[in-house]
Amino acid sequence: MKTSWAWIGHCGACTVIVAAACLAQKPNEWAMQNAQIGPDSPIEVRAGSSYAAQAMYPVPDGPLFPLKAKVEWSIAPPAKGISIDGNSGKISVDADAPHGATTIIHAIVNGGRRKLETRLYVYRPEENPLVGGWHVDTHVACGEGQEIRAGIVRPRALHGTDWKFHVDQQFWVGKEMNIAAGTWLSGSYELDVKATKVKLTPSWPEKKPVSTWSYLLKDGGKTLLLHPLATQDGLEPGCSYVLYLR
Repeated sequence: MKTSWAWIGHCGACTVIVAAACLAQKPNEWAMQNAQIGPDSPIEVRAGSSYAAQAMYPVPDGPLFPLKAKVEWSIAPPAKGISIDGNSGKISVDADAPHGATTIIHAIVNGGRRKLETRLYVYRPEENPLVGGWHVDTHVACGEGQEIRAGIVRPRALHGTDWKFHVDQQFWVGKEMNIAAGTWLSGSYELDVKATKVKLTPSWPEKKPVSTWSYLLKDGGKTLLLHPLATQDGLEPGCSYVLYLR
């Protein structure tokens, strides 16, 4: 490390050099101690597809960043139709894997310096088409045909700008990154695919009321229209919120 100073006393120079060396090491140590499996946790993989798991660490106001380390990957307990490459972390799920199948992904970092794990779930869109991350748009869908048009939607009226529906019937609403990151609503949900309705039961904030929504999927499942079955602040009568799959 090169340090440039106009003048440093003898004892001061020693202090600066030692401090600089410590600062140079701390970021790497911090990354190792805060490492996790990502970029998603839990990992949710559609039947018949694959997923690249990585050892990662969080950075301020941003997404997870890859950890520079040797990682050995494994699955335990074994799950039929789910496999992982021990070197690359690539997870493969067979097309006939059942919805809700689950196991644990394990990562041994730098020969055992850290041991990480996260749960993996398999999902089938025909059984739960809402699984995934969604972003609330500024457009609304109105009228009998639910035509999408420009509208004014205050994000807080929908309790956030990002929604996640998980395979294990948990949901999360809020903002994942930047200075405004935070959880605004979370809990469990019940999905009625035949009736195209979803019931949200919040666990946080406390005493938040249960709400029921009808939903409509468009564009091959990439656009989600959520219509509250009770009045929502900031939404015109007869209109639905528009969410896009991330």
